Amino acid sequence: MRINKTLFLIIFGLILGYSSIRAQSADVISIKNELDNWMKGYNQKNLAKAVSVFDDHYVGLYAGYNDQSLSTIKDQYDKVFKNKFLKATLSMEIVDLETSGDLAYVSIKQKWGFKASIADKPQYAYEKGLLIMKKNKENKWKMIRSSTFAVKAGK
Repeated sequence: MRINKTLFLIIFGLILGYSSIRAQSADVISIKNELDNWMKGYNQKNLAKAVSVFDDHYVGLYAGYNDQSLSTIKDQYDKVFKNKFLKATLSMEIVDLETSGDLAYVSIKQKWGFKASIADKPQYAYEKGLLIMKKNKENKWKMIRSSTFAVKAGK
């Protein structure tokens, strides 16, 4: 009887552990998809897609600059996207991603590229940053806070 009880507890623990890992994996995948959608939208100059990652109450905190909101991000992206003489790109690497309940943090490296039509080469800006994501009522992960800082290429 003792072996059956122990075996039951082991199997129950494995099932419980698997289901919590699976749920976390689904959240991680969802967050990665949101960030990928952001990059694709930006690179395609698709404003609605590029800003869909941001929560309505988003606040971007950047040293030396005014706080950003969804509205200011939309305005900035719209100006870049409408400039027919400028090619802009965004690439991102996720360094670390952790979820806990309906909150997550994502440590990232970003590379922003800007090439004027008269320029031979694009100019790049490299950043490291932290994104805070929150799962909303529709069960979608949205960025509620972010902060990045400039770094040298390859850092």
